[in-house]
Amino acid sequence: MANTENLGSKKMEQTTENENFVTKVLSFFNKYQNLIYGIIIGILVLVLAILAFNRFYLQKKNAEASAQIVQPIQWYMQGDTASLNMALEGDGENDGFLDIASSYKLTKTANTANYYAGLTYLKLGKKDEAMDYLKKFKQKEDVLWYACQATIGDLYDDQGDEANAISYYEKAAKGKDPLFTPIALFKLGQMYERKGDWNKALAAYETIEKDFYNEYNKMSVAQYTERARANASK
Repeated sequence: MANTENLGSKKMEQTTENENFVTKVLSFFNKYQNLIYGIIIGILVLVLAILAFNRFYLQKKNAEASAQIVQPIQWYMQGDTASLNMALEGDGENDGFLDIASSYKLTKTANTANYYAGLTYLKLGKKDEAMDYLKKFKQKEDVLWYACQATIGDLYDDQGDEANAISYYEKAAKGKDPLFTPIALFKLGQMYERKGDWNKALAAYETIEKDFYNEYNKMSVAQYTERARANASK
């Protein structure tokens, strides 16, 4: 009997607490309903504005930029100094990578223009400018992004900055591209060898063997694997 009374008492207390909670919530809502509705409407307006921006502005701009970037890519592919300069600066009628990157900000094509601008500067031997633009390239096209990290790693290696070179090669080595990734892994292994970290060098070479066996053979990585294995066991 006592247990039944206690259970009944607890149920009533819980019901009372629930009612009090609901009452508080309703009271809060009634008190601040204008503010709450304002916040909800503000969020909806923001979402609609973003959708409209993407559909009516950004997509249009990206289509324009995509058409514009065809010519500078062709100049870049020609590879001579005059063509490379036009690829960067344009020719008065067609924009170059630099104008596309600045005039079509936020678009995917502007991002690509940064990448090609970096590569163009690199071909012209302007490594500092190349580094600046390559670092502006964000991860929107995975294959190009990983290749870009490897190129930045090369630039740091040229500067003798082993720590940053390794950092960027490590980023590049996370890709799955059958061409770029094994090269990045090999360079990473070479950097670890220089530092005397034979275990990490071995891991890099073994990853090429496991995931990119054809490239492992083409690049003759086996000899480096054996050397790293011999030194790692010491």
